[in-house]
Amino acid sequence: MNNTLKITHWFAGAALAFSLAGCASVSVKNVDTANTPFPPTGKPDVIYIMPFDVSSGEFNVDRQGAELADFKQNLQQMMSAALTAEIPEHLVPAQAVNAVPGPGNAWLVSGRFVRVNQGSRLLRSTVGFGAGGTKMETQVSVYNLADNSSAPFMTFDTTGGSGAAPGMISAGPVGAAIGAVGGAAKGVTNDTARTSRMITASLSEYMYNHGWISKDQRLTPKMSE
Repeated sequence: MNNTLKITHWFAGAALAFSLAGCASVSVKNVDTANTPFPPTGKPDVIYIMPFDVSSGEFNVDRQGAELADFKQNLQQMMSAALTAEIPEHLVPAQAVNAVPGPGNAWLVSGRFVRVNQGSRLLRSTVGFGAGGTKMETQVSVYNLADNSSAPFMTFDTTGGSGAAPGMISAGPVGAAIGAVGGAAKGVTNDTARTSRMITASLSEYMYNHGWISKDQRLTPKMSE
């Protein structure tokens, strides 16, 4: 093999490796469903979504002061919008709320942003291959409002990121819902959409494992260690 061909093959292999490393991916870990005396006994009629907490997370973004506060508020709104669009698409109706509703055949999803890295928009759009990638980590708790709204029956974490250019969210209800929010958090729209899907998939997996939805309705979350 001549040197030119070797160099060509090396660059092709390097490009493939970088592209695989930079593929957008969000996964689920640390699923715990064993610490509640009041697990659900059936599929809920509705799933309520509380704004995800932003008070204690690590935010590595290019904003400070009032702009950072706006970023966090938009991120909360984007996650609520994504979940209230994603969950009805696959499971049951969903509704965003700002306070815990009263007892009923319903679940409540709440969570917090653990870490949000905005990455570099310039590197994502010019270099690609995962350069300047974003990162989003959350902790999620799910409550059964029929019996106990004070202790979750399921908890899990999500983690992942993207090397994609900003604004490239998928079409459909989730993309439209996130896009309608707009504002300061556009750099992490992809991660918000993918995180909402993994949260929905985790709820779906729980319902499927208990025989409340069919295999055709099931979404399977991508698991990580």
